[in-house]
Amino acid sequence: MMVFNPTLEPISDMLTVPLYYTGLTNTTLVSERDTLSTLYTLDRQYNIYIPISLRALSITWFIFR
Repeated sequence: MMVFNPTLEPISDMLTVPLYYTGLTNTTLVSERDTLSTLYTLDRQYNIYIPISLRALSITWFIFR
């Protein structure tokens, strides 16, 4: 998943990521760019919640396993 901040201000927010159609059912490993993976537990609607902080006009990406 790629996230882009198109504004001229830094942004900090909590992203809701729906993973229903991925086949994941309980947990997933998420890594941002080339960082170590973090284990997230899916809620009953198969969502996870990822905190993000982006500088102005910047991008980041996440890999789910």
